[in-house]
Amino acid sequence: MAIKIVDRFWHQTLGRPYRLAKVVDQGSGAPIILLHGIGRTGEVWNHVIEKLPTSTYRAVAFDLLGFGASPKPNWASYDVDDHAKAVIASIERLRLGQPAVLVGHSMGSLVSVRVALLRPDLVRHLVLYEMPLYEGLPQKRRYRLRLQIYTRLYKRIMMYQPTFDVSTARLAERLARRVVGFEINSQTWDPFIKSLENTILKQTTAADIKRLTMPMDVIYGSLDMLVIRGKPQEFFGTDNDKITAHTIRARHDISPKASQFIVERIEAAP
Repeated sequence: MAIKIVDRFWHQTLGRPYRLAKVVDQGSGAPIILLHGIGRTGEVWNHVIEKLPTSTYRAVAFDLLGFGASPKPNWASYDVDDHAKAVIASIERLRLGQPAVLVGHSMGSLVSVRVALLRPDLVRHLVLYEMPLYEGLPQKRRYRLRLQIYTRLYKRIMMYQPTFDVSTARLAERLARRVVGFEINSQTWDPFIKSLENTILKQTTAADIKRLTMPMDVIYGSLDMLVIRGKPQEFFGTDNDKITAHTIRARHDISPKASQFIVERIEAAP
């Protein structure tokens, strides 16, 4: 009990960000920071990490706040700033000595953008894979309909908050796994629900991207049913020369083939 009181005072009252658990930290070259999506862990990057030469890159994969082995404070809102500040504190602890390539998948892309906005000195390049961009979209009917479908789906998942009893757990977990392979349980349920609402649905990513100055690769999968795809210039503008957009044949996961493309974008980073 005393430990929990001290933890809450240090992190909630004083506002000290949590430090995240490292799933992988290997290599000795240019730093690569990997951030997973909602309801997953840093282990999703295994295919990417095994393709990165350890003599050239230092690859670090974190468990995001609330997931895997990282802290799971029940008082946190799990908005994008909660996630980003924990990532920043964890990167600072690494003492890299140079800015990193920040790679995000799904919600990890939203967090990556926020990290780059808050601390541009820590990031030299962004690789954003399957970014769920739901605000700042062009006013087109097909985008609005797709967004309505996603919103209804997410709200159906969130309606089981705040309890994680047997009946709701089975239904919600079955639904989540059918969608994108979420790995949720009684410990990660609260972070999952809050991250879904406060980081994904209440996002400011489109506006944040316009304020960034570092180069970035934005990668979408043609088979992904959880992101809204369109012509890159419709999302990012024809005069935005810092963004390079790509479309590959992939679903909402980090397959070996997608991993190879991600590694290629990391290696091409200036």
